[in-house]
Amino acid sequence: MSLKGILDPAQQELVREERRILNELRASLIRFGASDESLSPLEQSIGQLDELFLLVVVGEFNAGKSAFINALAGQRLMEEGVTPTTAQVTPVRYEDINIVDTPGTNAVIREHERITADFVPRADLVLFVTSADRPFTETERAFLERIRDWGKKVVIVINKIDILGGDRDLAEIRSYVADNARRLLGVTPEIFPVSAKAAYRAKTGEPQLWASSGFEPLERYIRTSLDSSARMRLKLLNPLGVGGALIDRYAAMSRQRLAELQDDFTLLDDVERQLEAFQQDMAREFEGRMAVVDNVLLEMERRGYDFFDDTMRIGRMFDLLNRSRVQEGFERQVVADAPQQIEKRVIELIDWLVDADFRQWQRITRHLSDRRRAFRDRIVGQRFEDEESRPFHDERRRMVDTVGRAAQTVVETYDRRKEAQRRRDGGGGRRQRCRARRPDHYRGDDGGRRRDGDPAGERHRRAGILRHPGEADPGKG
Repeated sequence: MSLKGILDPAQQELVREERRILNELRASLIRFGASDESLSPLEQSIGQLDELFLLVVVGEFNAGKSAFINALAGQRLMEEGVTPTTAQVTPVRYEDINIVDTPGTNAVIREHERITADFVPRADLVLFVTSADRPFTETERAFLERIRDWGKKVVIVINKIDILGGDRDLAEIRSYVADNARRLLGVTPEIFPVSAKAAYRAKTGEPQLWASSGFEPLERYIRTSLDSSARMRLKLLNPLGVGGALIDRYAAMSRQRLAELQDDFTLLDDVERQLEAFQQDMAREFEGRMAVVDNVLLEMERRGYDFFDDTMRIGRMFDLLNRSRVQEGFERQVVADAPQQIEKRVIELIDWLVDADFRQWQRITRHLSDRRRAFRDRIVGQRFEDEESRPFHDERRRMVDTVGRAAQTVVETYDRRKEAQRRRDGGGGRRQRCRARRPDHYRGDDGGRRRDGDPAGERHRRAGILRHPGEADPGKG
């Protein structure tokens, strides 16, 4: 029987609106990458919006679930026994309510337990049956946690109260179950102590057992508290609870992924900071090393001024007519060993640049290797509840490995000799990057090195040391 035939127009519109919202949620979860297995409970709960109210009976095997349903129906519909007897979900119709019996939550046959766990998200109300001789076991606690996570309303039935010694024992067990349920569920659910065996016998020829069975309050609750209005409310809350559980799950997964991606950004920022600090350190030290080369040029400039001051005197006018003598004196007194000193300083500068560059690559490689190792250790130690997270982590692993391998390749293939030669020859991308990092006051538009904004070439041309192409040789004419 469909629910549509008993809903008024306002309720039907409410169902349509809820279905629209839940389908939008489903589409969002698909875009996120939710698995079919995770989406199945939501799809089933959406489909059941048109079905009768569904009450699912769960509990450990031999807790008396089947006996409870037989007592409720007043006839033997379910097989009973001391071993797991219910191998599948079995529906029973009771006063416009579909009641289903499920395999035991602690069944030896794990397929039975899986069937129960998969069916619970479809329930509009969960009736949890526990036995008075072993109330609220560890497996029951674990299963109730799963029910709680799906946002289900739970009613607890304490069965087999006929084996207890009296009211005092019953009060203790009821209090024990209530306290544990409140801590686990966050609320105190309705609790009904019953003897399904006595209730069944009362309905099948022994009415004197009805009062002691405790079944009257439970049946009254089903008839009155679960009237059409209450059932409609629970029916609408069921898929909302399933959707809320999925939202919580994937929101937590999103927060975890964002935190992991933030770690990646932190790593990149750390590398950037290292490179920036390296660049600043190199710029400062480069300035000092270039000052040594400049000092050689400045000293040669000073010797040039002294040479021309001494040579241009009137008393040495005849010496100026001897071109070869002036040139020889200039090379001996002014140029001297400046080219050799400059070459030595430049070679030392290049070697320093190459070594510093290599050491920086090594530091970055070690940093990335440590990150790759930590990432692998975390993933190996992490249990994936499903396959949904694996593509994300696989992609991150590939990214980290790619970056790490790229840095490692640079270190392994770094040839100091070739790199130094490339810098001496004025070629190579690394040299261009180093030139780009050179302080501005060492780069002029004409290619000459600047010091305090003064082109070194201008000073040297004034001293007659450097010439533009086509300029007259000072020794000629």
